[in-house]
Amino acid sequence: MYATLDHADPLAPEPGRSPDLAPRAQTRLAGALPRDAAGMATGWSHPAQAAAQGARYGEDQRPNLVAMLGATAIVGGMIAAMLALNVVHGHQKARPRLVVAQLEQPRPPAPPPPRPSPQPVKHVVQTASPVVAPPPPLVLSAAPATITTSPAPPVLPVAVPGPPAPPAAAVAVSAPPRVENAGDLSSKMIAADPPRYPVDSRRNREQGTVVLLVVLGMDGRVADISVSRSSGFDRLDRAALSAVRHWKWSPTRRDGAAVMVRGLVEIPFVLHS
Repeated sequence: MYATLDHADPLAPEPGRSPDLAPRAQTRLAGALPRDAAGMATGWSHPAQAAAQGARYGEDQRPNLVAMLGATAIVGGMIAAMLALNVVHGHQKARPRLVVAQLEQPRPPAPPPPRPSPQPVKHVVQTASPVVAPPPPLVLSAAPATITTSPAPPVLPVAVPGPPAPPAAAVAVSAPPRVENAGDLSSKMIAADPPRYPVDSRRNREQGTVVLLVVLGMDGRVADISVSRSSGFDRLDRAALSAVRHWKWSPTRRDGAAVMVRGLVEIPFVLHS
């Protein structure tokens, strides 16, 4: 469809020019136009003018490739900038960031060493150990002699002496047996039951060593016993005295005769944990 051009015909003869130039110009313009444009020009009152206007209209509607490429590049650059600045940045902000950090875990504590199983307390009391120091000598204080004075007898008449009386039989007075220091009494022990550890002492964790001074008779049995050094606990001292009092030793002989001996006996009371 072609639009009607109302402006002045550029090919019309100007004033003052001969009119025969117009047909020649029209013929020349029709020969320069394409066939379709020339054929359509025959239906107009001014065919050359219509052909010229149609050619200029077609040229205006041709696509300008340079302009299109430039516009496309500008739009593409703007889209890329928007994606880089706004869309991509906003999308990255919308996504949660996953931060993986390797933390060094503390080493597990070393397992405690196994606790030893509790062992039953052995109520074994050690026998007498060698005497460290000899017992102190016994100092016997002699009783003071008492002197009695009697008044002089009255003078009696002298009687005639009769026959002499027979001499009185001498009374045999035996001297007390002597006691010798034996030192260690554990070597000649025959029977010795260990003392029993008192229950209260075991509960209260009482420990100590009792040193007993023992005097043995000529038959090897205990004639006398006493505490030479206490353990610090009365229960332990009494337990040691009660046990050692029933112990027995072999008789000690000097020059073929049995004698009494004196020595020390140590009784340790120890709790085994």
